[in-house]
Amino acid sequence: MIGQWLGKFQGTNTGSVTLNVDEKKNTFSGVVYFIESDPMMPSVVVHFEFNKKDIVDDIVSFKSSWINPLQPGSFTETSWDQVKSFYPNSTFPRTIEVRFEHCEQLLKVSAKTDINTEVLGELLCSMTQQPSSLESTPMTWEEFKKFILDTDQEFLFRGQNEPWKLQTGFHRRERYDLTRYQQNDIPQLHRALSAQTYHVFDLGSAQENGAFLNLAQHHGYPTPLLDWTYSPYVAAFFAFRGISEHQVAVNGNNNARIYIFDANAWRSSFIQNQNMLTGQLHLSVIDLLAIENNRMVPQQASTTVTNVADIESYIQLQENNSGKTFLRAIDIPWTERKLVTRELRLMGLTAGSIFPGLDGTCEELKDKMFD
Repeated sequence: MIGQWLGKFQGTNTGSVTLNVDEKKNTFSGVVYFIESDPMMPSVVVHFEFNKKDIVDDIVSFKSSWINPLQPGSFTETSWDQVKSFYPNSTFPRTIEVRFEHCEQLLKVSAKTDINTEVLGELLCSMTQQPSSLESTPMTWEEFKKFILDTDQEFLFRGQNEPWKLQTGFHRRERYDLTRYQQNDIPQLHRALSAQTYHVFDLGSAQENGAFLNLAQHHGYPTPLLDWTYSPYVAAFFAFRGISEHQVAVNGNNNARIYIFDANAWRSSFIQNQNMLTGQLHLSVIDLLAIENNRMVPQQASTTVTNVADIESYIQLQENNSGKTFLRAIDIPWTERKLVTRELRLMGLTAGSIFPGLDGTCEELKDKMFD
């Protein structure tokens, strides 16, 4: 049942559903967003938690009183008093009874409120564990360099050892409920990091909150951010980072992947939203402040923030709807590794320059002396 589930609902109301489910030791918990198709009706968010032992034959029912409306436009959680003027003909429920029926990749959802509104829906689980389905262009290192020199547009790039689907560190660790993350995880992280940074981040500021998450991301903490770079050569460094000659000998048919994202076209086509706790699915490009983060400048870094588990499929859906192309991929064989790393080293792109500090210096010397 764990995962991000997407679908439609119908009944008293109609619209779309996003369900994010986390697994704990003895329970499942999460949040479900019912986004109304009728703008004169309030969209709703419901938080829940139920015991695993209550699931019988893949069916579970529960009641929740943690139910709130979403702010029009931003789709962020708020109180009924704050938005009831937008919906003069509506009554907001106090409780909701929900039933989940799990059938492999399909989840049937039914819900009934204390004001006798009822909906039914069928949701599909985001297929994040599958390989990338994006049609890529195979290139040698020489072909890639020529391609870059012939490109006169500004893109964002991301390098990966293999053609994995685009996914944030938060979602890769099978976490989906960002409300839980924001309320439980971030305060603990903030307390711990504040003892080690000169700057105490004000998480109430959107800019500082983003900079704080980016700092944590660059030091290995899972976040809903995804790192990109304005430099195709920095992306190539990350694409081949950590691949040894022994791995090349054993897995010579593998390819490193470099994603190319037309961020300017994406920004002009879709509303950008830095808020993690919105009920509206989004992928937003943000350039964050480099507060106490000496890696951002050498990495020529940019970032996307998202509440979408399967980013690649989400972009492909928007491409199909708009008729535009936002994302491309280039695959370079692992067998090019020695040439790539040598040329990047001559450009000054090494672990020591990309990761200023002790860790980067040690990684650079390890690559040099233990290849």
